[in-house]
Amino acid sequence: MFVACGQPTTESAGTIQRTDDLSNKIMEMAKEYQQNSYELTKQIYSDTVKVRFNLDQVEGLENMISGWQQEHEVFSNISMSDEYVHTNYFSNGNVWSNFWFTWTATGNATGNEIEIKAHFDYKWENGKIVEAQGFFADNEFANELEAATNNNQ
Repeated sequence: MFVACGQPTTESAGTIQRTDDLSNKIMEMAKEYQQNSYELTKQIYSDTVKVRFNLDQVEGLENMISGWQQEHEVFSNISMSDEYVHTNYFSNGNVWSNFWFTWTATGNATGNEIEIKAHFDYKWENGKIVEAQGFFADNEFANELEAATNNNQ
């Protein structure tokens, strides 16, 4: 087995920041989400943002916020902990923020408490998030959504 070790190419090199404006905005948006408030989110996300949560895709700011509001109907005590964010400023001009956290909540339909480790990536263009990708184990989350749907029928 061969392992290539070396410096990144100039094309991909850049800087990583933890306390820059964009990283701070990600943390502020996380606080807003937990409070089911989206004022900063509406300022930072592009109206035409493309969002992927695992295999699900949502297009548009209003659709994304609507989905988050639904989460607050299905779950209570939503919180995030173990938060870490940094923003990558690549030399080719691309800017991505990476956000890791633990999401916890109580399913209103079942009373089950769930805990999910998650990772999100945010692509910035002209000061706006134009693309977001979320990766997390969503079995328990999906089960709670299904239980809530079944209770409303």
